[in-house]
Amino acid sequence: MKTTPRISVVTPSLNQGRFLERNIQSVLAQDYPDFEHIVIDAESTDETLEVLERYPSVRWVSEPDDGQTNAINKGFAMSGGDVFAYLNSDDVYRPGAFTKAVAAFQDPLCQVVAGNCDILDENGVVSGEYRAELSAREDLLRYWRWGKGVCIPQPAVFVRRNLIEQLGGFDEAYDMAMDFEMWLRLAKRAEFTILDETLAGFRVTPETKTSRRKFDMVVESFRAAKAHLSVAPPGRRLALALELHRETAGHLVTIAEELIGQRQSTEALVHALKVWPLAGGSPRVWRLMLRAMAN
Repeated sequence: MKTTPRISVVTPSLNQGRFLERNIQSVLAQDYPDFEHIVIDAESTDETLEVLERYPSVRWVSEPDDGQTNAINKGFAMSGGDVFAYLNSDDVYRPGAFTKAVAAFQDPLCQVVAGNCDILDENGVVSGEYRAELSAREDLLRYWRWGKGVCIPQPAVFVRRNLIEQLGGFDEAYDMAMDFEMWLRLAKRAEFTILDETLAGFRVTPETKTSRRKFDMVVESFRAAKAHLSVAPPGRRLALALELHRETAGHLVTIAEELIGQRQSTEALVHALKVWPLAGGSPRVWRLMLRAMAN
């Protein structure tokens, strides 16, 4: 890879105009000479287009798409950089992120770079941190331990373009866990280079998709992990499959408890029992079933 590879950043966008300007500014403020920023907007009806028109260096389209994953793939097809990243419209890069990532890519064996990520509230105040951690490839399968010994924070990930091309882009069958599913496919082909540097900020608000759709996130994460158990050594796969089913059921029961009184509480409980029938013997599950029948 050349000394200053071009970085392509794609931002999928839909009615996040109040955050988009900070997103764009965080890209433009990078102390790195060669990058492009492409925004794929899904016909936003807020101030998004006004924001985009203020930044002529940003390439953008505003047209219907088939969701966030489709928008990321569309942006990737429009891009031409040697290194690819995507940054959601309410997230930001930290100063020096590109320079730090490219320094890691000077090692020809480096294929994927992951750094730390601040957790931001609606006003951009730091409320925590996701630290990039990965001791063994198989740990990636344990999505339920995210932030507790294993974590690949999506906004702080940079990947060599040719690797994304080899994998055929992001899987559009996933709407919530498309990044997690991609990390699992990447792990079969490359090692992750972990940087102990804060490269990005990830915004968490009540409107954030990951906050609103926890059930969907768990279901998709389970599906991705189950599909890619081959990330683990052959002798470990059965034990990991059992752990995956048991832990997923536990997460679904927790979601059912959080949503008690709502239709999706019952969905989460039913799904938990499908994933791990032994959960039916848990007092937590019995209490939920009794409450569901009472409602």
